[in-house]
Amino acid sequence: MRFAIFSDLHDNQTGLTAVLADAAQWQVDSFVYLGDVGRDPQLFLALQERGIACTFGNWEVSGWQRLPAALATWVRDWPAVIRRPQAIFCHATPDMPPPVISTATAEAYMQNNLSWHALFPRLHRNEQARWEAFAALDAAGVQVAFHGHTHIQDMWAWTDDGQGQRRLRNFREPTEFALEPGLPTAPNRYLIGVGSAGAPDDGPQLRYAIYDETTAQVWLRRL
Repeated sequence: MRFAIFSDLHDNQTGLTAVLADAAQWQVDSFVYLGDVGRDPQLFLALQERGIACTFGNWEVSGWQRLPAALATWVRDWPAVIRRPQAIFCHATPDMPPPVISTATAEAYMQNNLSWHALFPRLHRNEQARWEAFAALDAAGVQVAFHGHTHIQDMWAWTDDGQGQRRLRNFREPTEFALEPGLPTAPNRYLIGVGSAGAPDDGPQLRYAIYDETTAQVWLRRL
C-alpha cells in the first residue's frame, strides 16, 4: 500500500488540488489527511467526497460544531490516530491520552483546562514531547509516526549506531529514503513531519509525504 499523507490545508483549496495532482503521478493507493482543514465547509466536503481518511487537528477540536450538521457529524468522529502495521498517522504526536480517541472526546478532554500545547505539542521545538513520541512508538512496536501541526517538513530519526545503541538525528531536506528496521535490541524509530499543504512555515512550496509501507520508502515532496 502506498499512501499520500498531507496536513494543515488551512482553507487552501489550491493545496488540496496540488497534492491530488502530484500524488496521481506516484500511483498512490490511498490518501491520509492529518487535520487542520480550516473553516471552509467546501474543503471538508471535498475530503469527504473523495473518501480521504482524516485524523483531527486542533482546528477540528475547536471548530467542528460550527460546521453544517452533516459535516459536523462526520468530523466529530475523526480519530486521533490512524494505525498501520508499522506506521501511525496523527496530527501532532502519536502520544495521545487514552480517553482521546475522536474529535468529540478531545473537545471534552480540553474542557478540563488542559493546555492546547499539551495535547498538540510541536515536536520540532519540544524535546520532551519528542522523546515521549518515540516512547509511544516503542511501546506500540511501530517504526514510524507521520505528523502535521508544525508546518515544517522534517524527520527525527532515532536509529542504531552500529554498536547496539541508538542516536538521534534530524533532517530537513526534500528527499527519498528507506526506513531501516535497526537491530532487535535497538529498533529504529522515526518521526516524520509531512509539512503543510496549505500554509508552510519553511518556505513557499507546499509540502506532503508519500509512504510505501511494502518497501518502507518515504518521499518528502515539495510542490
